[in-house]
Amino acid sequence: MRGPVRNAGYLFAGEAASRVFGFLTTAVLARRLGVDGFGQIGFAAAIMAYGVVFTDLGLMTVGTRSVARDHSQAGGLVGSVVPLRLLLGLAAAVAMALIALALPKPAAVKWLLVLYAGAVVVQSVMFEWVFIGAEKMGFVSLSRIITNCGYFVLVLFLVRSPGSLLFVPVAFGIATALGALVLFVAYAPRFGLPQFRFSSAAWRELLKSAWPIGASSLLTQLHVNLGLILLGLTATFQQTGIYNSAYRLVFFLMTLDRVFYTVFFPVVSRFLKDQPGRLAELVGAAVRMILALSIPFCVGAFILARPILGLVFSSGYVGAFPVLRILVWFLPLSMFNSLAGYTLLAAGHERLFLRNTALGVGAAVVFNVVAIPLAGSTGAAFAIVAGEASLLVLMGRGLLGMVRPKLGLRTLAPLVAAAAMAVVVYLLRGINLVGCIGFGALTYSVFLLLLRGITVEDIGLARNG
Repeated sequence: MRGPVRNAGYLFAGEAASRVFGFLTTAVLARRLGVDGFGQIGFAAAIMAYGVVFTDLGLMTVGTRSVARDHSQAGGLVGSVVPLRLLLGLAAAVAMALIALALPKPAAVKWLLVLYAGAVVVQSVMFEWVFIGAEKMGFVSLSRIITNCGYFVLVLFLVRSPGSLLFVPVAFGIATALGALVLFVAYAPRFGLPQFRFSSAAWRELLKSAWPIGASSLLTQLHVNLGLILLGLTATFQQTGIYNSAYRLVFFLMTLDRVFYTVFFPVVSRFLKDQPGRLAELVGAAVRMILALSIPFCVGAFILARPILGLVFSSGYVGAFPVLRILVWFLPLSMFNSLAGYTLLAAGHERLFLRNTALGVGAAVVFNVVAIPLAGSTGAAFAIVAGEASLLVLMGRGLLGMVRPKLGLRTLAPLVAAAAMAVVVYLLRGINLVGCIGFGALTYSVFLLLLRGITVEDIGLARNG
């Protein structure tokens, strides 16, 4: 079995490369579609995200956990999970088409939803979860790179102006199909050709285990995308585009969260099975890693929000800087929620996870309903961050009921290093943006190293787990 550190390396390299392509795609779309068109894409993609989560309903998490515990289960699980997810994907696509018909929006927005529905069906048959459970992250990374690279190339050639709006979901669907094909080609020689089983009894058993996780995922997606959807429904698409620009930058940074929970979940699952007595050490090391990875991005984006937005998107989006300054704090909150939530899931506490998610998302909905009419895109940013903080309180309480993380004074090292970085970045903010970021990163790295914020022992704990 490949060690978690090597898996993290593969996954981070793949995620970094694919997110760079995603970042470039976002910048191209923002400039070529304009603020209104970019807002329409953000609105339609947010609705599509609900369809993607519905095709999962927790099945991928249950499958990942089962394969991580026993790799020999992969073939049997694929035979049942893939056809079930395909049926869910078709149902989600039909629902999206009906929503498109019912929405009082321009025809272009309706067609965006219909075209994105096709991409939902494609995503339902992807085999990512098998390779994550088997800890073969190289194939996952390769698939994501090809998907995002293909999307970027297609957008570059197909989307030339606001009139090319409908080519965006077409490009996305084709690129997703390429990524799915890569995973299938990698799957067949290692696990055999899938033997699909249309067994209602097997599906009932899978859904019985997965539905609390699936319901939690749907609620989480409601929380994450509600701001975009409410802005699209109640405000102008210009406001939606402003919010979407800051949202996409933070989404780019969420690479850190995706890599973290993808690698952490199989590791903590094995720890709970093989050496539960060391769980406190693992969680403590994970806390330090989250702080070390996320806090410098938050501090840097807060100080440099205006020039970053102008450079990436164009001067038409610099008005989003107060949104970005708030929204960037979603990153560490989400990573800590991943730590707490996936530990609960690894221990089999799906119902507690669902209850916490429902309460946290309920609070987020209230925040959105109150804040968006009062403050528009800035209110939406506040609502998503406040909702994530509420969720962390609940998930953190559940985690502390299981284990008391082993922390120590070293946990404060990333905060001290980030404070030193903030001074340097603030003083140099008037110079070249790239140089300012470089000096800030150097300052942070030196202080973190001197204060031993992350050590070889922390990394080795996961590797030897």
